[in-house]
Amino acid sequence: MSRKTLKFDAKDAMRDAMVSPYMVTIIVGVIMVILSVVQGFLDIWQEMIGNANAYGDLGQSGAFAASSIIFLIINIVVSTIIQFGYQSYCLKVANRDDTMSYGDLFGSVRYFFKALGLILMVSLLTFLWTLLLIIPGIIAAYRYSQAIIIMVEDPSKGIMQCIRESKEMMVGHKWEFFVLELSFILWQLLGLVTCGIAFIYVYPYMKVTFANYYCAIKPNAVVYEEATVIE
Repeated sequence: MSRKTLKFDAKDAMRDAMVSPYMVTIIVGVIMVILSVVQGFLDIWQEMIGNANAYGDLGQSGAFAASSIIFLIINIVVSTIIQFGYQSYCLKVANRDDTMSYGDLFGSVRYFFKALGLILMVSLLTFLWTLLLIIPGIIAAYRYSQAIIIMVEDPSKGIMQCIRESKEMMVGHKWEFFVLELSFILWQLLGLVTCGIAFIYVYPYMKVTFANYYCAIKPNAVVYEEATVIE
C-alpha cells in the first residue's frame, strides 16, 4: 500500500469517525499540559529552595523530594495509560470500529503493568543497541516500533511476544516506515510554527496513518475449516 493511499484513507477514516479525533487529541493535550504545568511548579520550587540555600532544611527538602517522587509516579502512570489509550483509539479509527469511545483513552488501565513493562523493555533494548553505535540504535527503534500497537490490538499477548512479532513484522519494512514518518516533517513543522495548535489535526492524522500502515503489514489470519493458519 502506497504512502498516498495510507494518508488518504486516514483522512477518510477521521472524517467518518464516530468520536471526533480532534476532541480526543485536545483531551490528551490538556492532560499533558497539566502534567507539564505541575512539573514547572516543581522546577520553580526546586529553584527557590536552591536560591534560599534551604537544602539544609529537612522539612523543605523532604517535602520537595516526596512531592517529586509522587508526581514522577503519577506522570509515568498517566503518560503510559494515555499513550496506549490514544493508540487504541487511533487503531479503531483506522479500522472504522464503531466501538470507539472517549473511554478508549483509559482502556489500558486493565493491563497497565504489562504496558509499562513493554515500554521499559523496548527502551532497554534500544538503549543497548545504541551503546554500540547510533545507527544500530535507530534500526532497533524501528525494529520494535510496532510492539505497542501489537499489544494494544491484543492485550493478552506477552511483552516479549509483542517485541518478537514487531521484529518479524518490520523485516524489510524499516526504511519504508522511516520514509512514511519523514513524509510528515512539514506537518510537524506547521505544528511547531502554530505553537502546537495545528497538532490537533496533525497528530491524529499521523497516528491513524501509522495504524493503517500497521494493518497493511501485519500477518493476516486465514481460517481453513477448523484450523487457523498465519500467512
